[in-house]
Amino acid sequence: MKFAAGAALFCAGLGALLVASAPAVLLDAALDRASAGRFRLALAEGTLWTGQGRLASVDSSASLSPITRLRWEFEPSALSGVRLRWRLTIDGGTPGLVEIGPGGVALQRLALQLPPATALAAVPHAIARAGWRGVLDVSIPALACAWNGRCEGGLQAEWSAGGVDILPGEALGDHRIVATISAPATTLEITALRGLALAVNGKVELASGRRPRVEVEIGGNAPLLGRLEGMLAELRPARDGERLRIRF
Repeated sequence: MKFAAGAALFCAGLGALLVASAPAVLLDAALDRASAGRFRLALAEGTLWTGQGRLASVDSSASLSPITRLRWEFEPSALSGVRLRWRLTIDGGTPGLVEIGPGGVALQRLALQLPPATALAAVPHAIARAGWRGVLDVSIPALACAWNGRCEGGLQAEWSAGGVDILPGEALGDHRIVATISAPATTLEITALRGLALAVNGKVELASGRRPRVEVEIGGNAPLLGRLEGMLAELRPARDGERLRIRF
């Protein structure tokens, strides 16, 4: 009996030691699987509990393009609530929180900067591969996702110095997208902050099991709107002078 108890204690201690020293590179494999190969954690150092690395995107040639620097630090105090919590610092900014519990995963006070093309990598439509340029600043005040995939919360993205390869030489201005995410539907509100050749304003509602609801107005110079009218023909835009209206 004493031997069995001692062996069990030894195995538990060894298991805890292995988990405590689990290398940060395991996060790279997990991120690779979760993103279907679109993102990796490069130059990972440390352990699952305290470490650092570079979030990177993977292009068509399997080359890694570093996006941002990450540093994480485990908070043992969360264990009292049967949760795992890390302080996550992105590019040396104010740390946010990542928490894993019985109900799912929660993010708080996270902010990062992404290339627009990287942010659109998971969108299946061909328009996502149009060569989007500029800077996308993303902030997540609070977002919680249950293990069944349902999420609640919101995020905001500001796209500045916008451009797209299929419209060479056109400065598309600055836009803000505010996403309100809930179980029945996700609403995207788009606002032009500084419209140049293009100014997009409107709302898109995405709900499981039904087609999106779109009410968007696009303003801009006449030649550009003419080109967009053809590119967006499947959305049946209505031309009104120097504006395109999309509603369905």
